[in-house]
Amino acid sequence: MFGPLLIRCKKCSKEMSSLVKRMKEYLVKCQLEVEEDNTNGNIFENGQSSYNDTIDLSNDDNLSLNNSISNTKNNTLQLFSNEVCETNKQIASTSTISSFSSSIMKKDTPQTFTNSIGDFTAKFVYGTNTLFRHVEHPEFVKLINQLRPGYKLPNRHNISNNLLDEVFNTTISEIKSQLNGKSVCMSMDGWSNIHNEPVVCISVYDVAQKAVYLVETIDNQDNSHNSEYLLNLAVEAINNCQKYNCTVRSFVTDNAANMAKMREELAQINEIGAVNNNVRDIITYGCSAYILNLLAHDLEVHSIKSNIKQVIKYFRNSHKIGAKYKQAGGKTLILPSDVRWNTFSDCLKSYLENWHILSSVCSNNRTATDTTIIRKIEDMELKRNAEDYFRKLKIISISLDKIQKDSCTLSDAIDVWKDLLDFFEKNCNSNEVEKLKDRYDMAVTPPHFLANMLDPKHNGSRLSEEESDSTLQYIYSYHPNIMAEVINYQAQCGPFNHTYFTLTLSIVLVQWHGGVLYLKGT
Repeated sequence: MFGPLLIRCKKCSKEMSSLVKRMKEYLVKCQLEVEEDNTNGNIFENGQSSYNDTIDLSNDDNLSLNNSISNTKNNTLQLFSNEVCETNKQIASTSTISSFSSSIMKKDTPQTFTNSIGDFTAKFVYGTNTLFRHVEHPEFVKLINQLRPGYKLPNRHNISNNLLDEVFNTTISEIKSQLNGKSVCMSMDGWSNIHNEPVVCISVYDVAQKAVYLVETIDNQDNSHNSEYLLNLAVEAINNCQKYNCTVRSFVTDNAANMAKMREELAQINEIGAVNNNVRDIITYGCSAYILNLLAHDLEVHSIKSNIKQVIKYFRNSHKIGAKYKQAGGKTLILPSDVRWNTFSDCLKSYLENWHILSSVCSNNRTATDTTIIRKIEDMELKRNAEDYFRKLKIISISLDKIQKDSCTLSDAIDVWKDLLDFFEKNCNSNEVEKLKDRYDMAVTPPHFLANMLDPKHNGSRLSEEESDSTLQYIYSYHPNIMAEVINYQAQCGPFNHTYFTLTLSIVLVQWHGGVLYLKGT
């Protein structure tokens, strides 16, 4: 192993580190007159040096102050040590500093550092769903060699075996540490993997830290996704959270028929009391984001969607007309996707913003444009209906984006739904308002009302009298021991002093209540 490379000034015999800048500064200090020699830039004398030996700085003929050593092709470095001679050939006089540095790093990469790079490489591959064989791609290998010369990347077999196990075990340990003692919300959903095989994914959400953790992935094999099977998975997942030392307080799913029935059965387990106390006192409800997407489908006008999709597909797939559209300054037209929420809203927006360009292209190229497409674009009734529909979809999209935020809580969801109700009552017909109310009743539950009532940002101010009464009835039936605290909270007395309600916007709800309870305990 090489120790630090030292340089000795020939004039005063002072030793210093072999940094070029430092050598130059010191030579000026010693008032050495150095002659530039671009053809002979050696800065070290020939000879051998052991681990702790110093190397003499050459005389005036051998150092150029105006040219950096790393940029001078003829600069050479001759360094010999007993250890290097045993394992490597003598570094030739034509070796550059970069090649010398590379040879040093090839031997000085510690094993712990090598393992660390391997772990980060593996996490990158897993996190981006990259093919394992890409770690052996020549260009990727060149990149890593430039960043860390001499480092040997793990091959695809290491990535798919021992490193996968190591990263998995490390991740599980981190999850256990972060979930220790936490109260979490559990969610369940069904998916299909890249091989179209059905799987059920279960995750938990830590409200205080705003972090999501995947805790279970279950291969369904030949099991049917009926409510009984899903209930068994839910109960098992709740019990398995014991290994993370966290407590599940709420359970959310989408509103598919099998999931909705499973939630009802899980709530019945709560009511009758289960043998395992882990499954008691769990709030169950449907995903508001999913229900908002259902609302968008409830309001969908099929003729608008099909006609606009046909126009957009034509302009995207027709080379000549598509080129004319781009030359006219048209922006990208978006096709809707049923599996991606808000995409039809984006589709309508792109169509309406570029309608005048679409119309102009058709007018200027009538012989080259399909007559059906021209007729649809010039249909002003279709355009007006699309504008009216987009106005409704836009407010739903905004609400959906708010609901999907990591910071959105049950109490915030009530306000989002109330804003939507106010808009529909002012701008939509009675049939559309009724559709919204049906989805509202599907989404919100007494725990939503209770959360909104106990949130100092909202204080249940927008709850109807009927909703407030149902909330108090829910408290009396399921949590009678907190009735007194709820009344004190509403009256802003007892531990809930009115001063605590003045600074709430920047404080997490859980932390706010935790602080009040702490002060009450003291």
